[in-house]
Amino acid sequence: MRAAIAARSNLPVAPVDEVGLDGDALEAQAFAVLAVRAADGLALSYASTTATDGAVTGGALHRAQVVGQVSGRNR
Repeated sequence: MRAAIAARSNLPVAPVDEVGLDGDALEAQAFAVLAVRAADGLALSYASTTATDGAVTGGALHRAQVVGQVSGRNR
């Protein structure tokens, strides 16, 4: 994908870790933002970014069932 982006843009493309950012942390932050937006019923993608027919949401929230007590606390 990097090669295709570099070829189409005529710009250098490097892995995020090579430019001083933590790729794992960046990915975790991106998924956190998507999770909050999904929980709030907000769009996750738009036609202008991914060629969808319009704004789209995604995901579903499934709450865990409390099954017991550990040291007086729910687990």
